[in-house]
Formats: sequence, structure tokens, C-alpha cells
Amino acid sequence: MRTRLIVASFLVVSIITLIFIGSAGAADINGKWIAPVTSPSGSPGGDRIFAFKVEGDKVTGTIINQQTVNATFEVEGQPKMTGKLTTQTGTPVEISEGKISGNDLSFVTVTKMGQNEMKTTYKGTISGNEIKFTAEMPMPSGMPMMGSPSSSQQGASGSAQGAQPTTRTQEMTAKRMN
Repeated sequence: MRTRLIVASFLVVSIITLIFIGSAGAADINGKWIAPVTSPSGSPGGDRIFAFKVEGDKVTGTIINQQTVNATFEVEGQPKMTGKLTTQTGTPVEISEGKISGNDLSFVTVTKMGQNEMKTTYKGTISGNEIKFTAEMPMPSGMPMMGSPSSSQQGASGSAQGAQPTTRTQEMTAKRMN
């Protein structure tokens, strides 16, 4: 009888330990993260804010882009006010196909640019309160990327004669927001 109790206790502790180890395998990225981004020409492009929700190994959420500029405000009869003005650009973009495994994260976003759907694939590595991302977006044939070598392939008519599809790659580091 005592042996059965010891074996049963050992099994319960083992099962609880396995459940804990399995749930502790993925990094906790729930919440908001912010990454400064650059434009294709290399100039500051604002910030990208990721809002992640994790359930098991599935990741969902949204991304918003925001732009911060120096601004001066004038009201008649009052001194000028200067400061930074931050605005959201566009609408939030849904995260789909999101997966997390240990410290590896991947997901996709789909946006529309004119008649084209633009699919961006994000792959990231989580390290504490930081995620290092690489985002890849295939660009349709003939669509120039401002400031990139492919934009110089356009002829005088403005079309990219025989241009091959290109992929825009962007690296960024996101930090957890408080």
C-alpha cells in the first residue's frame, strides 16, 4: 500500500513537472513591442508597434506604424509651442500564421497596395526584452523600391522593362513597451 502511494505521488509530480516544462518552452511576448524602422532610402521611418497575443504556440495580434515629427504650433496671441507630434499612419494590420517555438517567432502580414496584395514575412529571435526581426516583402515585377538599386532600372517611359520581382528585406529590433 505504501509503495503504491509513493509511485502515485511520483507520477503526479512527474506529470506536473512535464506540464511546467512544456509551457515554459516558449518566450513570453504577450503585450506591446516597439521597433524603430528606416525607409527604403535609409532615412528614419518612424516606429512599428507590435501587439502580440500568444496562446500555446500560436501568435496573433496587430501591427501599427507611427510617425514622429518635430512640429511648431502657433495660436494667435500665444507664444509658439514646439515639440514632437506622433501620428498613426494607416490602419492596424492583422498578424496571421503566427508561430512561436522557444525563442523563435514567425508571422505574416498582408496589406493592399493599389490592386496588389503585399505579403510580408517576419522572422524573429527573442532575447529577454528584445526581438531581432527580419521582414521580407516580395515586390511585384516593375514596382520600383524608392532609394533602391531596382528603382534605377526604370526606362525613360517610367516602366521597368523586363524587371524581375525583387524582395525588400528590412531588419529591426523591437523592445518591450512598459
